[in-house]
Amino acid sequence: MTLSILIPSYNWDCSQLVQDLLEQIPEDAEIIVGNDKSTLPNVISAFQFISTLKQCKIYEPTKNLGRARILNRLFELSSGKWILIMDCDTKIDNPNYIKDYLTATENHNADAFCGGMKNTETCPPGCELRWTYETRVAKKLTVSYRQEHPYESLTTQNFLISREAFIQTGFLEQITQYGYEDIILIQQLQRQNKKIHHLENRLIHLDIDTNKGFLAKSRQALRTLHSLPQEAWPDTRLTRLYHKLRSHHLHRALALAHLILLPITKRLLHSRFAPISLFQFYKLGYFCGL
Repeated sequence: MTLSILIPSYNWDCSQLVQDLLEQIPEDAEIIVGNDKSTLPNVISAFQFISTLKQCKIYEPTKNLGRARILNRLFELSSGKWILIMDCDTKIDNPNYIKDYLTATENHNADAFCGGMKNTETCPPGCELRWTYETRVAKKLTVSYRQEHPYESLTTQNFLISREAFIQTGFLEQITQYGYEDIILIQQLQRQNKKIHHLENRLIHLDIDTNKGFLAKSRQALRTLHSLPQEAWPDTRLTRLYHKLRSHHLHRALALAHLILLPITKRLLHSRFAPISLFQFYKLGYFCGL
């Protein structure tokens, strides 16, 4: 089989995404959707509908696994030479989305491919923080920039990887909550010198978190990171700054400053014009307090 498409999902109706994919995939391809113990009735009905579609399978674990572990389970069920990982809350923006990926595998000697992400054209009310943050980042991440910085700009929201490369990496099983499973996998690819090719084949991110929800997700991701053994921490700007502050016994001082400034910081972060540096300060201060 040429291609296996893996879509982990929790409480999101991805039936339209699956139907759009079915219009593009070749006959020797499969779509495997993971229902990670969704609870919403309309979503459960959507999974039942998807299970009736040709070339589609549904995997339903007995308990919620989290993104890392359910993707590993979906991979075990797959048989494709190439594995396409897609977030469930995305929309295809290219009528040749699958064709462009498969053509790239023929024209470039790479272990993984990334098409990139973009936001909706307009910001949903109350979602300014994540929409603005991701829109600014997306503008920076042109194909040429991504090719020059192949690991830094890689995302597993829209990610094609060879079966052999996934076998050698996979997602870290210890991660059962939201956050950092993608960064750790990407750094494994880098340590193994896997070749990454970037192309213009973006998906649209539909489910933009509210300001409150995005901050809550960010805190959960940081708690996930902190719960891991330090030898498993990825080498990121945040972890490097944390180690530097801790070595000078300054991490608690920053955590205290974070708490004191928290009301002002939150108010500014809810603004559409909040600088990315303020969001980074918020995350570092919270992490130092864990």
